[in-house]
Amino acid sequence: MVGTGVQQVFFNHIKSILPHHLSMVDEVANLLDISNDSVYRRMRGEKPLTFEEVQKLCVHFNISLDSIFHLDTDNYIFSGKLVSSSNFHFELYLKKILADLEMIKSFENAEFYFLNKDVPLFHHFQVPELAAFKIFFFMKTILSYPDLATEKFSIEKIPPSFQTVGKKIAETYCQVSSTEIWNIGSVDSTLQQIDYYRDSRTFATKDDLVKTYEAIENVINHIEVLATKGVKYPIFLNENWAGARYTLYNNEVFLGDNTILVDGGPFRVAYINHSVINYMGTRDSVFCDHIHQSVQNTIHRSLQISSTGEKERARFFNQIRENIDRRKKSAQTMNY
Repeated sequence: MVGTGVQQVFFNHIKSILPHHLSMVDEVANLLDISNDSVYRRMRGEKPLTFEEVQKLCVHFNISLDSIFHLDTDNYIFSGKLVSSSNFHFELYLKKILADLEMIKSFENAEFYFLNKDVPLFHHFQVPELAAFKIFFFMKTILSYPDLATEKFSIEKIPPSFQTVGKKIAETYCQVSSTEIWNIGSVDSTLQQIDYYRDSRTFATKDDLVKTYEAIENVINHIEVLATKGVKYPIFLNENWAGARYTLYNNEVFLGDNTILVDGGPFRVAYINHSVINYMGTRDSVFCDHIHQSVQNTIHRSLQISSTGEKERARFFNQIRENIDRRKKSAQTMNY
């Protein structure tokens, strides 16, 4: 059992990490299958939590007891679902992304920090053709989805969900402030994926190949506009749409690893990318503080190219565009 003083600290922590629109009492009652009155008794310390209840709460809310009670250990609790061909469904994947974004948006003054090896996935949903290509690539090539073994990528077969949920993802992302640290090579991963399908003739037609290059080009052009204005808005909405702050840095010597930190004040969560498509997250305060400090150190060694630095911003995006344009022109003249 957990002592009453410690128990109150535990519940205070749960309250601090919950979105404002959620009731801690209702959430805990549903999770432990007890009445609201029973939750209040535990919150006041009148009834001790059992080890089983503590375990359920820690797993559900991704809580590290070491962090809460300042225990000096090297252990951190991460959570995440391992994606495989047997459990991945792109529509559920999209809805999960949207739900996470909605939760993050509910925290006042929340902010994303990205250490990018690739273009952040949220930007892909600005252009459905690019998002569809990325999901198709993950399913066919990374997860070896059996149904896609002989399938070729076709823009005409883009599911309607990319026009609905995908756009909602882009719109919601634009409502949360973000600081992104890029490198000139941050687009290379996507370009290499397109190149691989080009060389293996995995596009249905040459037009599909060219349009996919154009899709990444459109995303890069739009990100440059956002960097110029220092404000986010979806590519499919008017620039006067009220979006959140956007800060972009170029780090010429450090290529990120797709680490994401969400800073929502009392709510912090760090996401670590692994196995190409998988992410695992933790709310451990020690680990999140470390990631935050690492991000700040990287920012100090980077050049801001949003809002200011017009010359450097133009040079940065022109280099990326030249890389894309060279491939696109080659695709337009090839026999496919």
